Amino acid sequence: MNRKKGLAALLMSVALTGSVLTACSGGSDSSSTPDDDKSVKAEEIVFALPSFNRIPDDLSKVTDAINAITVDKIGVKVDFRVYGPADYMQKVNLALQSGEKMDVFTTLGQFSNYVSKSQVAPLDDLLAEHGKEMTAILEKDFGPDMLKATTINGHIYGIPVNKGMALPVSFVYNADMLKEAGYSADDIGSVDDLAEIFEAVKKKHPDVVPFGPINVNPSDTNLINLLKGIHKVDFLTDTTGAGVVVGNDGKVVNFYETDIFKNGVQMMRDWYNKGYLQKDAATTTITSSEMLASGREFSFLGGYGGKEVGKTISAQTGKNVETKRIAPFYFDTSAVNSVSWMVSSTSKAPEAAVKFLNLLYTDEQLINTILYGIEGEDYVKVDEHHVKFPEGKDANTVSYTAMISTGVVGSESLQYQFEGIDWSDVELKLKENKETERSPYFGFIFDPSKVKTQISAVNNVVNQYLPGLVTGSLDPETTIPKFVKALNDAGAADVIKSKQEQLDQWIASQGGQ
Repeated sequence: MNRKKGLAALLMSVALTGSVLTACSGGSDSSSTPDDDKSVKAEEIVFALPSFNRIPDDLSKVTDAINAITVDKIGVKVDFRVYGPADYMQKVNLALQSGEKMDVFTTLGQFSNYVSKSQVAPLDDLLAEHGKEMTAILEKDFGPDMLKATTINGHIYGIPVNKGMALPVSFVYNADMLKEAGYSADDIGSVDDLAEIFEAVKKKHPDVVPFGPINVNPSDTNLINLLKGIHKVDFLTDTTGAGVVVGNDGKVVNFYETDIFKNGVQMMRDWYNKGYLQKDAATTTITSSEMLASGREFSFLGGYGGKEVGKTISAQTGKNVETKRIAPFYFDTSAVNSVSWMVSSTSKAPEAAVKFLNLLYTDEQLINTILYGIEGEDYVKVDEHHVKFPEGKDANTVSYTAMISTGVVGSESLQYQFEGIDWSDVELKLKENKETERSPYFGFIFDPSKVKTQISAVNNVVNQYLPGLVTGSLDPETTIPKFVKALNDAGAADVIKSKQEQLDQWIASQGGQ
């Protein structure tokens, strides 16, 4: 679900591109039934959800079902708003800047920005009073240090989504094409095995693209996440790449000057020259999911928790898709705080907002109503953990579903899974949250306030050069020197220096490493 990259790597653990359509519901009740009396007295909050499914024009039925739970259990009435992923941050930011009511929203990779702009409320006291159950679940499923990732200057500003956050890089491929090329999953051990397989697929299916970008605008082959996992690179919560630490030496360097990056993009250049990527890979507007579904692409790299995602992609694309892990995940702070729920600093009902969040992470009925809608109409239960669409319905024809937003909201251990997904995969993801190696700098959050101008300029340079390098369409030998010079001209050294100073202070505050 790259940030451009981080956001994409992060979201692609669940995502297809969704429609951009907004909807909201709410208002006061005027009838005098006992339930309506409760609703009138309840505190009202705005809860904004990003959805990767089709968004209906009318959310009133789902909103009413949500409020039937929340008003009764915690005395909170929810104004439920749903936005497509391309629209979400714009709508939330507009509300925050204009003073429009916006109480509970998620960061989608912008955690530090919201804190630095004082747009979110500190949650320490509120959690102690109204979020004890939620905090206990997070500690059980991840570990006692989880909230370090959302703590700045001693204050907690966000609640990370409780899902499988360890997202190893997986090779995602058309299993039928792999077999036709004379290979099996056992032949895929690491990234070094892929070129041989691509060559065989290309010979067997000359009209098929062997490998493609997972996301577009800018195109991303997930190379950066692959390199981060293999070489234990911590981007220190700033995704520009100007200022990373490799391993545990504590030295902040420019990622794009490292041999790790140079060797990685040279591999992509070799693949590109051999015809394993399409010639317009750096500028294409077609995702790998679309290419797979049309039979025009063999594979891509994706970051996913668990091992069952191939079944989900198969259902989405109509092809026989399998996955094979080829690089480990490396837990840095951004892996946790990039999808966190926050309470607006302008909220008139912060206690109600935290009560709602607490219920969102602990109440099975609430989370599954938000994700799947109305039982019997939008979904039917298969067993204790699984659901399916009603007969003759699918994701586009039911009245409501946000089923592929499961990795964005609440506790995954309480969420229904779609029919065919092995429930043990959920247990595996939560287990891997605790067992995956963490950066020694987990909990460090970079404050960009003193180098905002330089970071903006560096980002512009990265966006100019990186898509062409990670898709192989630019020659690293001639391009990287130009890239590095442009980064330095933009102020990359200032960013690195600021990060180094802050990291040194953080290490000292932890008692050294």
